[in-house]
Formats: sequence, C-alpha cells, structure tokens
Amino acid sequence: MLTSADLGGAKVAKQGYYKDNDFPSVISYSRELENGRYAGTGLPYVDSEAEVGTTAPTTTRYLASLRAFVGSKAGRKVIANSIADALPRNGLASNPQVGRPRNLGLGPGSFDLPITLRVLGLRTEAHIAGFRVERVLGGLVAVGAPGKRVPLATMSRLAKTMAGRMAAELVPRNAALPTISGTPAIGQTLTATPGTWSGNPTSYGFQWQRCDAGGNACTAIAAATGQSYVVTPADAGATLRVTVTARNTSGSATASSIATAVVQATGAPVNSAPPTITGTPQAGQTLIAGTGAWTGSPTSYGFQWQRCDASGGNCVAIAGATGGTYVVATADVGSTLRVAVTATNGVGSASAASAPTATVT
Repeated sequence: MLTSADLGGAKVAKQGYYKDNDFPSVISYSRELENGRYAGTGLPYVDSEAEVGTTAPTTTRYLASLRAFVGSKAGRKVIANSIADALPRNGLASNPQVGRPRNLGLGPGSFDLPITLRVLGLRTEAHIAGFRVERVLGGLVAVGAPGKRVPLATMSRLAKTMAGRMAAELVPRNAALPTISGTPAIGQTLTATPGTWSGNPTSYGFQWQRCDAGGNACTAIAAATGQSYVVTPADAGATLRVTVTARNTSGSATASSIATAVVQATGAPVNSAPPTITGTPQAGQTLIAGTGAWTGSPTSYGFQWQRCDASGGNCVAIAGATGGTYVVATADVGSTLRVAVTATNGVGSASAASAPTATVT
C-alpha cells in the first residue's frame, strides 16, 4: 500500500479494512491520502487499495473482466454517469468524461483509465488504475490539481510501488517453527517437519546445521539437505538444528528449528547378551535367530548361519545363509548350527555368536 512518504508527506485521510461481496477476497485494505505531490505532479487526492483473492487465476479473470468493462463504450458511460450523479448540481466540478483505458505496464490486464472533468472551469485529470500481483488485486485512484496533467508515468510509478509491497506480503511467512523428531545420538535418524507457514508454499528446502553445546554458532553440514539426517560421530558434543526455506511463486523465506540436546559420544555396538536360536534342529525345519542385546544403539543387524561339528566347534559359514531365519538342510544332519549376528551403528560394527544347537537329526 502507498504511504504518506510516497506522496511527499501527504496526509492520511482514511484507512480501513472491509469485505467486497463482488470479489472473493480474504481481506481488503484501503488507504486514502490527500494533498500530496509525486514526481512534481500535484495530487490532491489518492486512494490505494489491495484485495486478496482466493487464487491467482481467479484474480486474473476478475481483472480481465474489469479491463473489458472499462474498455467498452457502455462501461465508460456507466462510469461517467456515476461520477456525474455524485457531483453536486451547479457545484465546482462538472462535465466528467471517461477516456479509453491505457496499458499500465504492470502485467497482463493492467490498465489506467483517464477521466477528465471541469473544476472551477479548469480541465482536471483523474485516473483509475487496476493491476494484480499473483492473487492480490491492486487498485489506485488519483486526482490531479486543476489545470495540470497527471502523466501515465506517475500512475505507473505509484502502481509499481504498491505492487512491490503486495509481492512482499505474498512471500511465505513462518507461523510456527520447524521441529525435529528423533534421538540425537550417533547413528540415529532425525526427521524435520517444516513448521507452519502462510502464503501457501509450493516447496520446502532443508539444511541441517551443527551448533555448539548451547545451540549457537551454527554452521551448515555439507550435503545435509534432506528432510532426514543420520547423526554422525562428527556431531558428538554438538547440538543440531534444521533450517527450512519455504518457497512460492512470489519468493522465499527461512526459519530455523530449536536446537536438539547435545549429541552424546558413543562407541561401536557392544554385545551384552548373546544371540539366540529358536526352532527344532531337524532337517526341513526353520530356525529363527534373535539378535541378542546390544549397547550403542545399533541401527542395523546382519546374520550369518554357521555349521559346526557335533561338539559345537570348528564352525564354518553356510553359503547364502544370511537371513534372520534358516531352513535346516540335509547336509546339516549330524552337525550343530549357530548364528553370528553383526550389529552396526554410525561408529562401527561388532559381532557375536549364539550358542550351538543340539545335533541336527
């Protein structure tokens, strides 16, 4: 919207919000200024107005219909008659004439509608300008000093000033900060949610950052630009946060989450209870491996089934038997079986083997 500074210190005569039943707006805002000067042109009256529509296509169609109306002979006659009816009879102003709309230079459909009337016998210019920025419709009315012209360039400059502010209002704005879920421990996965934004963002970008223990002095982590992040040993002793950039067709804005707790240093997994085997060690039966218990928060487990002698020694890996289950083969008869489990986290890996089964029958 225009301010008094835009018009050489013009006095604000009125401002307010209202609903327009003819336009599917969320909110409308009007600001009237009087006795200003812009680019050396006297403007005794200026009214700037912005209306937020539901979508850009809706606003585009609405502006096109306005342009078509003021471009028609019948439409201009309606406007002229409306101005004449509003003027006091035998008053200081008379004889309104509405010209053809001119291109305002602010995108498709934008226009400047010149109007002339007599004030104290002097030819006086008034202008009505219409334009849009995405889903916002901008309107501008200006009345020049009697006897002086209001150039199209003046209307265009004022409209461009308004358009810039309208565009700034359409850029996404953060209403609730991004958040991080997950445990800030090495090898664990953290997941970001973008938070809440106005402006209908069409996409979000993510950048994970490593901060000091107090959550300050944050720096971007190279290549950590996904919505999730696996905590690494380099994060030990630090805190983590995520910065989210919301974008729409008008621009972008950024907001950062609150930092996590300090990432605790941990080593590779350590087995605290050996793996187990359940099932009957008999040819054709299925055995199931249990991972056992581990410290270090493993993020994955690997399995390797082994064939051992009848006393449980001299174990060798069974080719291809790397799943959590194993179907006992005929070749296993007379042997015992065990499973070796490898636990892995972000620091490293460690392995532990189960006790052997009874002899396979």
